[in-house]
Amino acid sequence: MTEVLRIDLPNESVAHFKEIASVLLALSRVFSHGGESLDKTLPMMVKTCHQLGEYYPELLSMSAELENHSLLNEIEQQQLCFEFNRLFIGPTPPIAPPYESVYLSQDQLVMQEQTVKVRSLYQDENLMVISQGKNPDDFMATELEFAAYLLRNADKEAMQNKGLNRLKYYELYTEFSQEHLRKWLPKFVERVHQKANHPVFPMLMDVLLCTIELPLQQRRNV
Repeated sequence: MTEVLRIDLPNESVAHFKEIASVLLALSRVFSHGGESLDKTLPMMVKTCHQLGEYYPELLSMSAELENHSLLNEIEQQQLCFEFNRLFIGPTPPIAPPYESVYLSQDQLVMQEQTVKVRSLYQDENLMVISQGKNPDDFMATELEFAAYLLRNADKEAMQNKGLNRLKYYELYTEFSQEHLRKWLPKFVERVHQKANHPVFPMLMDVLLCTIELPLQQRRNV
């Protein structure tokens, strides 16, 4: 575990952790709710991106493009659901399985060492996966929800003027991102960019990579 440093972060930067967490949570819902719910989860994704875009203009153009695909008629909904399942679920072997172990383990299989490591991180915070046994703990939706949890705690501690504890959660996010998210998500995103047959999924991937980097920019700016 990274030692908690006795430094502070700019208040204006910390204030954005809540908005970043909201985007990560919306992305998590896209994957946890599945292709059948894209007509609901995509508009929420666009809404959170717009809100975060007030602070990070690079997200505004991304959210504007996503917005064009967030209001779906019945045929478009069916097409997106089919493509979602083809990429991430099956029934045939998915093109881009949303599990960390697939990209980092030697055998490129689920339920490997990476699954155990992230489960341990959840347990350190007294958390456990509700659907344990249904999805591995390194399911992308679960990892993004955990990242959002860490950032929301950082924001809460900041609002209570508990700088050291606030930084503790920021350090936990930094470690989790560097040891997990930033190691496997770029490989996952690259596969989606190469194999997707619908533009909405590469757009989601661009938002994903941009958003997980935003909290790390705070450290570079300190």
